[in-house]
Amino acid sequence: MAGFTLLELLVVLVIIGLLASLAGLVQSDSGGQKARREAERLQHLIGLLREDAVLNNLNHGLRLEPDRYAVLSLGRDGQWQANKRFKPHRLPGELRLNLQEPRGQDQGQEPQLWVLANDQISPLRLLLEYRQQPLLSLSSDGVEEVRIAPVQ
Repeated sequence: MAGFTLLELLVVLVIIGLLASLAGLVQSDSGGQKARREAERLQHLIGLLREDAVLNNLNHGLRLEPDRYAVLSLGRDGQWQANKRFKPHRLPGELRLNLQEPRGQDQGQEPQLWVLANDQISPLRLLLEYRQQPLLSLSSDGVEEVRIAPVQ
């Protein structure tokens, strides 16, 4: 008789199932990984805006909402407007931004973070939360680069 027995086929199916489940575990993206990736993305964006502000003598701003952020630029008329070179970004899943801001929270459509042509930014402390638990903090005193640190 040629062919495989039912037992041999079942063993092969179990092995394939185990390998597929292991591959799924390896590729799952935890909240910590998502938070780290988004924190680094925001850190690099602020660095890029600082360089662009200095090189092109422009003033930029970052409008931060709990689930998204957008780059604004100060026009010649003194009004903040959306910067067409940078698309607004929405945070994935259950990640949220929590800006620890000393001044009033209700500022219309003005940016909370300013990136000025003299290579300074607004002092900032921003928490990146996953399922309402702070995981990472982005902070700067306004002169030095933005730092990422775990929240303790």
